[in-house]
Amino acid sequence: MFFPDADDPVKRNWHWHDTIGWVDCLLALRPRVLVTGWSSACLPDHLVAAHGGPVEYVCNVTGSVRHLVSRAQIEAGLHVTNWGAMVAPYVAEHALLLVLAALRNLPAWHPPRKAAEIQGGIGCFETKTLRGKRVGILGFGNIARTLVRLLSPFDADIVVFSEGVPPDLIKKHAARPARSLRDLFTHAEVFVCCESLTEATRGCIGRELLSLLPRHATFVNVGRGAIVREDELAAVANERGLRVASDVFAQEPLPDDAPPRSIAGLVASPHIGGPTDDACRNCGRWAVENVDRFLLGQLPVGLITPDMYDRAT
Repeated sequence: MFFPDADDPVKRNWHWHDTIGWVDCLLALRPRVLVTGWSSACLPDHLVAAHGGPVEYVCNVTGSVRHLVSRAQIEAGLHVTNWGAMVAPYVAEHALLLVLAALRNLPAWHPPRKAAEIQGGIGCFETKTLRGKRVGILGFGNIARTLVRLLSPFDADIVVFSEGVPPDLIKKHAARPARSLRDLFTHAEVFVCCESLTEATRGCIGRELLSLLPRHATFVNVGRGAIVREDELAAVANERGLRVASDVFAQEPLPDDAPPRSIAGLVASPHIGGPTDDACRNCGRWAVENVDRFLLGQLPVGLITPDMYDRAT
């Protein structure tokens, strides 16, 4: 997926291993660089160069690094990178897809019905436009900023809330800062969650905030499923006619008895909002280039700092 040219790792003499015997493998090979992914195991402290181990750089081909390294290891000097900002356009693109799918009420007309099954003409599908809507965005990282640009042709009124982000920065990106999280929900005809999952954001969206959304508003989540209390989302959505579209859920794959499945007209995608199949090679290329930089004595691009680690999912 990330390295479609199968002979490339062989030419570079990279070693590929699963998590079985992971520590023994690292002790035997003593690599300076680890290239990791979604299923890679956590790096023990004693294998980090700062603690006398061999590993100086963890190059994660994918996203979150919290399952791989600790904040303390980064503070101690371990170099760590991931796919960084380069995936923001793909996630923002998927967010826009979900917004449009929900507004156009895709579940009502797909798969296409037979003519005899359509009563009341096209009006029965209750489609809505994005043009001129007030869009509330929670979070203002790279994904949210890219989404703001994608929304520009729709003349949307874009309002943003993100704890700790200066209002002037939001204004600089052609959006308006909300006065508070409650204010963001109160006026959003379309709401998009782009927030990362931290202990502060876990379960932060529940009935109290969701009930502030206007009736029949659209709620989209491309952040993380655990940010939302899904049972409360399902209840409020069905009570207030919210249209819900999400790429992320608290449990994935989404169980048959999960609360979101009870939401009328739910648009659900199976956490595919990241790089598309044809874009994954770009992530692999990014990783290879960073490894090359490191081996040439240069700093990798996009190094994760302790503060970035704290804000990340």
